Amino acid sequence: MKSKILLNLMLIAALVALSLYAYFKPWQDAAPSIKLTQLKRDDITRIAVEPRGAAAIKLEKIDGAWRIVAPLTAQAEDTQVDRLLDIVAASAKQKLANADLAQFDLKPPPVRVTLNDQAFAFGRVNDITYEQYVATADGVYTVPPLYGYGIPTDVVKLLSRRLLDAGEVAVAFDFGRYRIERDDKGAWATSGEFAATKDQPLSQDDFNRWADEWRYTSALSVEPDKSSPARAQVSVRFKSGKTVIMRIVQKEPDFQLVRSDNAMRYHFGVEVGRRLLDPRVVARK
Repeated sequence: MKSKILLNLMLIAALVALSLYAYFKPWQDAAPSIKLTQLKRDDITRIAVEPRGAAAIKLEKIDGAWRIVAPLTAQAEDTQVDRLLDIVAASAKQKLANADLAQFDLKPPPVRVTLNDQAFAFGRVNDITYEQYVATADGVYTVPPLYGYGIPTDVVKLLSRRLLDAGEVAVAFDFGRYRIERDDKGAWATSGEFAATKDQPLSQDDFNRWADEWRYTSALSVEPDKSSPARAQVSVRFKSGKTVIMRIVQKEPDFQLVRSDNAMRYHFGVEVGRRLLDPRVVARK
């Protein structure tokens, strides 16, 4: 009897061991993933997006910030650039040998993205496996469609909504009738009509918060401008010495500014416009 009990216990232990092995083994038997590139995200300094039948969009990393350099010149939206760079992390389940490019809608592809010197052509999505065919280097690979989904093929979608570029620190604002300027020691002072206003004295903190409104404000939308007439303008000088004219195109029903250096029109809410034009509005908050 005792020997039968021991035998049963041994059989149960064997079954448990086999179950555990079967449970944990699949990851060992899974097909090895294939990296599409050896590029590292931080090493990439040039990007080209080539939609089928449309002009290429080119970006360059300049002083640590991404800028669109063709077909226009402007700061790029970081989240959209990140979407383009995500392909460097992609792994494929398989590489197709002697693939027929036309069969996978890769001749020519709907869109091609080039990172530095390596091109990635995005083809159709397989209706059964829901994987996308991507041609790069010396082959065609199947990857999850998230890498090709939503690639910005319209340059407007790549425009940054930040009014000021990364690194731009404003130190002087000339509104025509008055000026607001920061000296070398960081103290703000006013001149012209603004200096004659005594109803609400502003502190240095008020001016700093107002300057931050300019530095960190993002527009609701951005678009290339077509020589819209200006109602007024603000000359903004930066710490670097660069000066940019901000043309005020409209104050209501939304506030619109056009930068003179990139000819981009920025759309803001009316209240944001009031804060940008008058530090006293910021101080009252």
